[in-house]
Amino acid sequence: MSLRPRDPLLTAGRLIVTAGLGLAALIGVTSLLGAPAIVLFRADVLAGIASETGHAASTQTIPGLAVILLLIAAMAGAAFLFLLDLRRIIDSVGAGDPFIPANARRLTRMGWLTLAVEGMSWPVGAMGMWLAGMIGNATADFDISPGSFLLAIVLFILARVFREGARMRDDLEGTV
Repeated sequence: MSLRPRDPLLTAGRLIVTAGLGLAALIGVTSLLGAPAIVLFRADVLAGIASETGHAASTQTIPGLAVILLLIAAMAGAAFLFLLDLRRIIDSVGAGDPFIPANARRLTRMGWLTLAVEGMSWPVGAMGMWLAGMIGNATADFDISPGSFLLAIVLFILARVFREGARMRDDLEGTV
């Protein structure tokens, strides 16, 4: 049974999350294909960097770029799993049964995925800055996102709320 058969917020949320799933999959696949392509076509990549920046890039640039792409693929994979859990939570709300143990587990996993993506962004940013320094007039920047840590805390707290809500509902059903 659905609480709101045509809830526009749930419909919009599901559409946006589904689009995000497609984008995460596209980024992940593209990055996974790009890493070996950069290695295979290293001469062309180095020539392209030189023509674009006016500076010859070191051969160390190629493995650095490949590692960055692999880390981006892993981040996209984590984002995909995050969004998949979010869509499942949205579906459970639409079905009228959000306070279930599965949603508590999903929220906990989403918190860990948030921390994993933030953790992977550090080596990506550091390697980007290292590569920018090697290339010459290229630039790169990265920072620690307090918003990611706040989101993870909120997700962990919501997981506890959902776990407690599911427990209370089970207790209530047991008394009826």
